[in-house]
Amino acid sequence: MNRRIWWALVLLSALWGAAYPLIEIALQGLSPVHVVLGRVATAAVMLTPLALRYGALQPLLRHPRAVIETALMQSTAPLLLLTVGQQYVPSGLASILVGAQPLFVALLAVRFAPGERPRGWPGILGLVLGFLGLILLFGFDLRGGPEELLGGVLLVGAAVCYAAGGLMIHRRHADAEPLGVATCSMLVTTCALLIPGVLSLPSSVPDLSVLGVLMVLGVVCTGGTLVLFYTLVSRAGPARAALAFYLSPAFAVLFGVTLLHERLTAVTALGLVAIVAGAALAGRSEKTAAL
Repeated sequence: MNRRIWWALVLLSALWGAAYPLIEIALQGLSPVHVVLGRVATAAVMLTPLALRYGALQPLLRHPRAVIETALMQSTAPLLLLTVGQQYVPSGLASILVGAQPLFVALLAVRFAPGERPRGWPGILGLVLGFLGLILLFGFDLRGGPEELLGGVLLVGAAVCYAAGGLMIHRRHADAEPLGVATCSMLVTTCALLIPGVLSLPSSVPDLSVLGVLMVLGVVCTGGTLVLFYTLVSRAGPARAALAFYLSPAFAVLFGVTLLHERLTAVTALGLVAIVAGAALAGRSEKTAAL
């Protein structure tokens, strides 16, 4: 990869990592439903003109049921689970738990996508290492009571949904334009949350700082990152673009410690290393190993 692609990869990782502390700030003035609705609606407004311009939506509209089911699994459910879970878990730790997504991709691939399943001892070692990291975090860092434990479970649930949604995209929409898939996910999630969001509007207008954070979260950390990610996919390939998944938790931890003064324990650092290393090993399918 050339230097420009490396810088784009680092930028994407940083922006994905920044989403977690921004969500935590937005939750100080808004409910989880409104945080998710605000970010996806903003991203939908940003992405839809691009998708229409490049004709990325038309092929997907021929299969509306498959698109809706995939979007609900890959976008709506995990974003809600992630945001609700972050009410009880610090942003850095939340990013590490969601970063376990490739572990669940590897597990689900055994049944639903044999070509993507991990191969050999490195794959098995990766799964063992990654789940040991999760056990460490649940055993030592999520001991603040039932709410914190619930938050951890919800965040792992988000990782499972992201993994399942990714495999659904691979099986159902492999030939579709990635920009079209991303735009449909934002549009479906916006529609799914519009009525609940309207029915639960806050009694007072949130602070401008909270609304500003929500705008940054939608424009930069959702719409912008999707455009940047799919640009990287087209220029560097999906395997190299996926490196951002492994780097983003480190940025989230860094931002959480420096901006929100979150505590970084030795167990958190060890869990981060174990999950990231395990995910990288488990994510080496037969295809990626050949790259």
